[in-house]
Amino acid sequence: MPVEDKLIAMHARHAIAKTPIDISQLVISCCKGVVELNGKVKKPRNFAGDLNLRAEFRTLCDLVRSAHGVKDVMYERVEIVE
Repeated sequence: MPVEDKLIAMHARHAIAKTPIDISQLVISCCKGVVELNGKVKKPRNFAGDLNLRAEFRTLCDLVRSAHGVKDVMYERVEIVE
């Protein structure tokens, strides 16, 4: 993976860290500026409130898309576990 793609993936990870959902099973990769998300996202363990996972995942994708250097986000292989 080129250095630029590694840097873009790092920016995407930093953006994703701002969301309240559990991303421990989410794999983030980048190729030519396109970030690909694979795996599962779910509600955090011991979360005491109501959380709309689909809305939070859309927010996550928007945060990644707005990260420095990201051209597009592919997330078709992400499973949302409710």
